[in-house]
Amino acid sequence: MSGIHWDKSVFSLHLKEIIEDHHQNGDSSGVVGLGAILLGTIALPAAVKYGRPIIKSVIKTGLYLSYEIQDNKKNTNE
Repeated sequence: MSGIHWDKSVFSLHLKEIIEDHHQNGDSSGVVGLGAILLGTIALPAAVKYGRPIIKSVIKTGLYLSYEIQDNKKNTNE
């Protein structure tokens, strides 16, 4: 089986054939590979998009607290 072929300059994957061939051999690497592709193209960008504000607020809070701790150390030393 050829998983990839060129047809009129169009690149196409035969996902059904990939799954069927690996399933007949008794391994699930085809399904795992397709899951990784889906994770990389759908879930990862969504996580980055919605996780960015959370990470930004955590970093800002950390910086604020570090400056406050430094100010408190300076005030106690004086």
